[in-house]
Amino acid sequence: MRFVQVGAPIAVALALTATQARAEDTQKSDLKCVLAMSALVQNPQFKDAAAAGLFYYLGRVEGRDPTIELGPALKRTAGDMQLSAYAGEARRCGAALREKNEILKAAGETLRSRGVGR
Repeated sequence: MRFVQVGAPIAVALALTATQARAEDTQKSDLKCVLAMSALVQNPQFKDAAAAGLFYYLGRVEGRDPTIELGPALKRTAGDMQLSAYAGEARRCGAALREKNEILKAAGETLRSRGVGR
């Protein structure tokens, strides 16, 4: 009788499945940000920041999957979201954008201190 070791292939398959699930969760999360930023663009108080956020999250979505059919994906995601979820998503997405903005500001300060961009 011959025994086949299946542990490693199963572990690899499970790891790939978990990685794919995380990527799908991240994609859906970013699609929610696109929707939240799209809603905020309508408010003059948040228009500029929301427009920047909208393009940031669109870039993440399309960068992760250049073949995505954006319209249907957004429609599905919007169908899954309650209207009451938009404010929370806007806060979550906005917080992530603020973190990125702080990193960019620090990088800009470092460059200016080195005489770049003067």
